[in-house]
Amino acid sequence: MGMADYKEFFDLEEIISSVKEYLPNFDSKRFAAAFDFAEMAHNGQMRKDGKTPYITHPVEVVKILITLHADEDTLISALLHDVPEDTPHDIREIKGQFGETVAFLVDGITKLSKVYYKNNMPELQVESLKKLLLHSAEDLRVIFIKLADRLHNMKTLQNIDKPEKRERISKETLEIYVPIANLLGIREIKSQLENLCFMYLYPAEYEEFREKIKSYFKKQEENRDKFTSAIREGFKKAGIDAKISGRKKHLYAIYKKIEADGRSVNAIDNRIAIKIVVKDVPTCYQALGIVHGKFVPNTEKFRDYIANPKINGYQSLHTSVFGVDGLLTEVQIRTHKMDIEAEYGLASAFFDKERPKDVFSAYLKKSSWVKKILEIEKDDAGSENFMENLKHDVLQDRIFVFTPKGEPIDLPDGASVVDFAYAIHSDIGNHVVKANINGKSQPISAILHNSDVVDLITSRKVWPELSWLSFTKTNLAKNKILAYLKRTTREKKISKGHKILQKEFDIAGLGMCEDVNFKKLSSRLGHEHDKHFDSLNGLFESIGEGNIWVHDVVKAVEKNRRTSEAKKHEGLKITIKIVAVNRFKLMRDVADILYKYALDMYTFKGWAAKQDKYAYFTSRFLVEDLETVSHIFDEMEQIEEVRHIYRISPHVMFLFWIFAILGASGWIFHPFILRLTSTQKFQVEHPLIHSTLIYVFFLLLFMIFFYMMNLLKKYFPMIRNKKLVWASIFFVPIGAIFVLGMEMIYFDLNLNWIVLATEIFVVYMYLYFNYRNFRRSIN
Repeated sequence: MGMADYKEFFDLEEIISSVKEYLPNFDSKRFAAAFDFAEMAHNGQMRKDGKTPYITHPVEVVKILITLHADEDTLISALLHDVPEDTPHDIREIKGQFGETVAFLVDGITKLSKVYYKNNMPELQVESLKKLLLHSAEDLRVIFIKLADRLHNMKTLQNIDKPEKRERISKETLEIYVPIANLLGIREIKSQLENLCFMYLYPAEYEEFREKIKSYFKKQEENRDKFTSAIREGFKKAGIDAKISGRKKHLYAIYKKIEADGRSVNAIDNRIAIKIVVKDVPTCYQALGIVHGKFVPNTEKFRDYIANPKINGYQSLHTSVFGVDGLLTEVQIRTHKMDIEAEYGLASAFFDKERPKDVFSAYLKKSSWVKKILEIEKDDAGSENFMENLKHDVLQDRIFVFTPKGEPIDLPDGASVVDFAYAIHSDIGNHVVKANINGKSQPISAILHNSDVVDLITSRKVWPELSWLSFTKTNLAKNKILAYLKRTTREKKISKGHKILQKEFDIAGLGMCEDVNFKKLSSRLGHEHDKHFDSLNGLFESIGEGNIWVHDVVKAVEKNRRTSEAKKHEGLKITIKIVAVNRFKLMRDVADILYKYALDMYTFKGWAAKQDKYAYFTSRFLVEDLETVSHIFDEMEQIEEVRHIYRISPHVMFLFWIFAILGASGWIFHPFILRLTSTQKFQVEHPLIHSTLIYVFFLLLFMIFFYMMNLLKKYFPMIRNKKLVWASIFFVPIGAIFVLGMEMIYFDLNLNWIVLATEIFVVYMYLYFNYRNFRRSIN
C-alpha cells in the first residue's frame, strides 16, 4: 500500500505539515522512510476490529505526540515502536537505518521476550514496566511514547471482545500510567486516560455522570458569562490583556471527589470553574487583585503554586470567590507558558527548542522519582516487590518537604518524619529520635505536609524499632528498618520479638504469650501464612526481624480461641489509661491521636497528681479493629513525656476487686473463725476436721492471692514489670506465715509442720518460677 491508500484512515502529508509548523527543519524524507519501513513490517496485520490496518495505530500515536510538540527522533520512534515486538524485524535493523537514538527509544517500549515469560504473564507485565521505567531514567521520551501508545489503545479498547481483558487493561492504566502522566504533569493525557478507564471500569456510573455533567454545564453557562463579563471589564480598565475561559472539569476527577466525600451524583455542586491566562507573572498577581476586588474571596481556598510549584512543576494561582449571585467560583490564573506546561507538563519543557538540552537533569534535581526507580531496581528482590515499591514510593501523590538549609525532599503524601530521615541518609534514619517541624517539636510518627521545614534530632542511643513500620509510608524506609532488624543478634531478635508480641497480647487482652497453645498457633500460621516455626523462640525471632507481621499472630491466636476481635459493622470498644509527666498542651496531643483513630468517643478524662508532676488520662472509645488500637499505642508512645499506656479491661477489673474483697475479708475475719473452732472440746473431738479446715482455709487464701497475682501478670503490664511489686509478693507469704505462727501459739493450734512446710515450699516454688519468667521477659 502507498500513502494514498490510507486516506480513509489518515493523511500523512497533513501530519508532516503539522510537524513543520513547530519543527521547521523537520526531515520529512527520513520520517517517510520510517513510515515505509513500519508499513512494510506490519503489512497484512490488522487491529482488533478486523477492519483497520495496524499501521494506523503507530500513526495515531504520532498524532498524539505532535500535540506535545515532540521532536523528530521521538516521532520516528513512535512509528516504529511495535516493529520489534510484532514483526520479524529487530532492533539492529532499526539502528542500522535510523540511528542509535531511535533504536534506544524503540527498545525502551518493546516488551521482553514472550517465549521467556510465557508461563508467567504477570511477571512479563512487571518486567516490561520495569524496563520502560529504567529506560525513562535515561531518556524521558520513552515514557512520552508509551503514554501516547497507551492512550490510543484505550481509545480503541472497545474492539477487545473479552470484558475481563478490558477491565484488566483499564485497571493497569489507572494504577500505573495515569500516575506516571501525573508525575510528568501531562494533564491532558492523564485526564483522557482517567475518563476512558472510568468508562470501562464503572460503565453505569460513567453514563450517569456524563448526562449529569452535560446538563450541569448548560445550566452554568449563563452565570459563567456574567462572571467573565465582570472580570473583563475590570481587566480592560487596568489595561490587562487576558484570555478568560470556562475551565473543563473531567468526569473522573469529579467522580473521585464525590466518592471521597461519600456523596451521590446528585450532590454535584453548582460551582463554576474559570481559567485566566495572561502574559507574565506580575500580571497574574495584578489579575488576582482585580478578581478579589470584584468578588469576595474564600481565603481558605487560596493557593499560590507560582511561588510554590507542585511536585510535577505545575504553576498557577488558585482562588475561590463568591461570584454572581454568591455562586462559588474557582479561578485559576497563569501565564501562557504556564498554561502550556499545565496541559503538557514536562513534555512542553523537554521538547522546547529554547530550553537547555539538560532539561531532564534539571528535573532530576527538582524531583527524585526517576532516581527512586533506579534505587528500587537496585534493591529489588523480585517483581512483586518492584510493583509494591513502585506504587508506594513513586506513583502516589507527592509532597515537597524541606531541610533547614532549604533542600527539597520529594516524598509521597502521608509520609512521616521517619520517611524523611531515611530519604536523607540511612544513618540519620536509624538514629532519629524526634523532629522540629516548622519550629515545633514533634515525634517521629508525625505526618508531614507540603512545604514543611523539618529539622531532625538524632541520638546514638536510638535504633530502629519494629513499631516504626506502622507509621512509615515509603518502602525505602521500611526496607532500611527491616535490614537493620535482620542484622541484630538472634538473642536480641528473640527478646525484641517477645516484647512486641507481649505488647500486642496486652492490647488484645490475650494474657501472657508464653501461655499460648504453640502447637495450634504454629499450625494455623503455617496454613494461613505459610510460616512454620519449631519453637516459641523461633516465632519471637521471626517477629523481631520483621519476617512475620505481629497482627497476623494475634489474629491466629484469636481464631484458635474461637473469639473475634470485633464485628466489622460494630467496631471494638476499648478503655485505655495513659501516664505521663505533666506539661502544657499534653492533653491536646493525647486527644489529637484519639480523635484521629476513634470512630466514636464515650469518655475522655484527665487529671494531675500531687504537685502536678504526673498526669493521668483514661478514655473509652470505639475503633475499627485491634490493629487500629496498636497504631494508637505506637503513636501515643511517641508523645513527649508519655511514660506508660495500657488497656484496661472492665471485666478483669471487676474480677480483681471481687477476689481482693474476698481475700481481705477472709484475712480480717479469720481470727474470729479460729477462735470459734479452737475450743478445747472441738479440737479433742474433731482433731482431723479442725486441722483440715485450717489447712484448707489458708490454702484458699493463698489461691485467691495467686489468682489475683495471675490477673496482675496477665492483664496489668504496668504493674507486672515493677520489681517492687514482685518484692511485695515475696514478702506477703512470709507475713502470712509469721501471723500463722503467732496464731498457733495464741490459739494453741496443733498443726502438722510437714504439711505447713509443704504448703510454704509449693508457694515459693510457684513464686520463684514466675519471677524467673518475668526476668527473662524483661532481658
